[in-house]
Amino acid sequence: MSDNATPGQRPLFTVINTFTLKEPENAAAFEERFLSHVEWMRARDGFESHQAVRSQEQPGVYVNLGWWGSPENFKEVLGSEVFQEHAKDFHRIVDVEADPSLGVLRLNGRQDSLADGVVLVVETLDATGDAVELEVAYRAYAEAAASVDGFGWTDFARSLIRPDHYTAVTAWSGAEAAAVAGALPQYAAVLALADTQRTTGSPVAGTRSPAAVPVAV
Repeated sequence: MSDNATPGQRPLFTVINTFTLKEPENAAAFEERFLSHVEWMRARDGFESHQAVRSQEQPGVYVNLGWWGSPENFKEVLGSEVFQEHAKDFHRIVDVEADPSLGVLRLNGRQDSLADGVVLVVETLDATGDAVELEVAYRAYAEAAASVDGFGWTDFARSLIRPDHYTAVTAWSGAEAAAVAGALPQYAAVLALADTQRTTGSPVAGTRSPAAVPVAV
C-alpha cells in the first residue's frame, strides 16, 4: 500500500481535467483521439500514472486525472508542439475545465479484487470549515474504506487554485462495494465537513484501472 503523504515523499502533481462533449454523437471520436494522446503522454518524463473516467450519470462528461512527479515535468510537456496540437484538436470536440492539484493521499488495495465491471467514484469536496480537518477526516474514511471487500485504490488531491477544493477518485469492484463504503460512519464525518458532489463512472483508459471497452460506441 502506498501513500502520497508519506514523510520524505514529494506529493504527486495531479492534473484534473473535466471534458464535456459539445455534441454527444462525438463520444467515439473523442475517446479514440484521447487514447492516442495518453499513449504519447505515458512516454513523457515525469509521468507517473493516469485514469480517465466516463460518467455514467452525465452522458458526454469525462474526468481525467494525470499524476506527475512534479509541476515542472508537466509544464515541459504542456509547452511542447505535440501537446498543443492535441489540445487544439480536443477543443474542437469538448469544453475543458482544468484543476491543477497536489496529491494528499494515495491508497492501493489489491488489484485482483477489481472485477471487469469496475466502478470509479469521483468526488469533489469543498471544505466548509478547516481544510486540514477535512483532510484528516478523509484519510480516516479512506483507511476504513480500504478494508471493504471490493476496494481497489483511491487518490485524494487538493486544488492549487482553489485551496479548499478537493477531488477524490476511488475504484471499486462494483456499485455494491461503493455503497457499503458510503454508509461508513467515517464517510458521514467527511460529509459533515464539506459540500460534496459524487458521480459514478466507468474507466475509459488508465494505468490504474484499464478500460474493458476502450472506445464508446
